[in-house]
Amino acid sequence: MRSIELIKLDVSTSPIPTIAPGLAARLERNLSAEDLRPKVAILTLGCKVNYSETEALAENFQRAGYALVDPEGQNKLDVFIVNTCTVTHVADRKSRQVLRRAKRDNPQALVVATGCYVYTSPEQVEALDEVDLVVDKVDEERMVELVSARLSYELEYRAEPTPWLFAGGLASNAPLESLKSRYHTRAMVKIQDGCNAGCAFCIVPTARGGPRSADISEVVAGVRRKYEAGYQEVVLTGVHLGKYRAPSLSPEERPVRLRALLEAVLREVAIPRLRITSLEPQDYDPTLLELWQQDRRLNRHFHLALQSGSNATLARMRRGYSLERYRQIVEQIRRELPDAAITTDIIVGFPGETEAEFSETLAFAEEMAFSKIHVFPYSPRTGTPAATMPNQVVEPSKKERGERLRLLSDELSRRWRSGFVGEVRPVLWEHHQAGTLWPGLTDNYLRVYTQSEADLFNTITPVRLVGLAGVGDTDGMSGQIEGLS
Repeated sequence: MRSIELIKLDVSTSPIPTIAPGLAARLERNLSAEDLRPKVAILTLGCKVNYSETEALAENFQRAGYALVDPEGQNKLDVFIVNTCTVTHVADRKSRQVLRRAKRDNPQALVVATGCYVYTSPEQVEALDEVDLVVDKVDEERMVELVSARLSYELEYRAEPTPWLFAGGLASNAPLESLKSRYHTRAMVKIQDGCNAGCAFCIVPTARGGPRSADISEVVAGVRRKYEAGYQEVVLTGVHLGKYRAPSLSPEERPVRLRALLEAVLREVAIPRLRITSLEPQDYDPTLLELWQQDRRLNRHFHLALQSGSNATLARMRRGYSLERYRQIVEQIRRELPDAAITTDIIVGFPGETEAEFSETLAFAEEMAFSKIHVFPYSPRTGTPAATMPNQVVEPSKKERGERLRLLSDELSRRWRSGFVGEVRPVLWEHHQAGTLWPGLTDNYLRVYTQSEADLFNTITPVRLVGLAGVGDTDGMSGQIEGLS
């Protein structure tokens, strides 16, 4: 492992022979205290849980006096943090590539590795010469303190770490800086971590451990902070949301479950939009839909991981539900919330998957009429039961099946989007792209584009959906803002 020199931020001492190159150059220019703040960038790989943790880390660093900058920008960085992923072997490889590129492009920066690849394979990450600091799961909530120690940067307050890394992860009196210029207009708040479902293919329990839930007061406070910072939408994330169990405020009552948590957030925070991420079919609560019918602030989007449309494959995967159960859930959603988007994950090429079983998956996916399918070729993960199963599917077959399923996803997306042409739906606008082109999302997760000279960023407007904007699910729809000529 390569070591870095410790640096000092004591501007009264001159010269400072051990200071890092980037800060030394800034000191020599007699810049202001604001310009002398250490610059930190965070690049995230993987799922929304990782993104929620990145948002919390970003806020923690900002509150500690660091300047948060774009990891893809041209800034001279002092710290580059990579939040890694390990869900597949491809994710491992990409994590290594990003870490190496981070040091190559920022040789003066302290390169920090954290996230699931670190949790499962710390020795592989520590072997990378480009990585200066490896932060494991136990120490992640202390990252600001650990990085500051390596930089000899004195914090103005005593950090009070939390294991949740959701918004407000460190306690201080420093004001919260808005993160809207750095991330999507949708803020992430992690409410749950870990999993013990025992799926045969999944490495997540090894990376993150068993299920744990944030207290209801912490979640409400986190959502409120995001709303007060200006966000119009908050996404509640977790590794296994259906396993949310938090201590009740009253000792004699049962633990708080997901429905009660949603009710509390909606009751106590005036956030315009609230969204949840993935739900597992085996944990689905049919009474949840009552909340969506009662409160339009809950976005009409459900991500229900299917993984396979073959009962035989599901049994080998140890998923804990059947196609019949899955069908019942989708039928209820369609019946009670007909405009709700239903997206899913499907793994192709799981060990033992025959062509006939894959054909069953294609047929079932078409029957469910998903608005989008996230397709994943099966990736063996050492230590999981599936990695040693017989009848491993060869890579060319995985690739071919994946391509067929993606084509079906595009067609299902086209059908889904076509059903909304002419409707008016609320759209939350994000950063504009080329010129005056603005992208945004409806309440039911339709991607919408419009042309406007006005500043639409982080606003919600009624939009008439006038047509499709391409053939794939990422292309979305074109829209015209109601009331504008």
